Amino acid sequence: MTLQKVIRALKGVIIAPTCPICGRRLTPQESFVCLDCQLAAPYTHLWQSRDNAMEQRFWGIVPIERAAAFLWFTEGSKWREIIHEFKYHSHWFLAEQSAEWFASELLRTDFLEGIDLIVPVPLHWHRRLSRGYNQSEYIAAGISHKTKIPYTFNAVKRIVDNPPQAGAKFLDRWQNIDNIFTVARPEALEGRHILLVDDVFTSGATLTTLSNAILTACKENVKISVATIAATRHLIEK
Repeated sequence: MTLQKVIRALKGVIIAPTCPICGRRLTPQESFVCLDCQLAAPYTHLWQSRDNAMEQRFWGIVPIERAAAFLWFTEGSKWREIIHEFKYHSHWFLAEQSAEWFASELLRTDFLEGIDLIVPVPLHWHRRLSRGYNQSEYIAAGISHKTKIPYTFNAVKRIVDNPPQAGAKFLDRWQNIDNIFTVARPEALEGRHILLVDDVFTSGATLTTLSNAILTACKENVKISVATIAATRHLIEK
């Protein structure tokens, strides 16, 4: 167990956990988010259907088996704040807990059928050093913990520290991501059905580029699916 997880466990014993959305103390039967907030969460429900709006974003660009986001990422939402907390403010455990919750919903459908490896979108070493962690790795770990599907953190690498995508215009997002990934261990991915995971789906540029890098590097048949914690509604429904 890492030092971070030890500290988190001790806090859970000393300080009663509260819902990150409404602030109410959680009951022993509740996990991460209280039942009322779970019922009111802005679910996308994209994982419940094939050929959904997110999957259509990849059509004609890169072959994707399945794609889904868990929640809508909207301005002024408490749910949006949770993602900002785990992405920028060291609250990594929120990423892991969100992912476990998402995974429990995925397990109710056939979305994970055939997937045998989880791969998080990597950060460049410079950005990882400044942030201290990669939130997508905690998302991968959370989904893995719930589903028992293994993950790997070192098969793909980000070799270009491209400008942050947050706030970039749609076309700029695609121009920012040319040749930014390399596959360090293609043998770990060949012949697998891979689930690529990330925090927020906006244009799909990053996930498309990573998928293409994997498909180009691997000699044997590789299948790719995509799962993110959130998605911007206006681009998905465009």
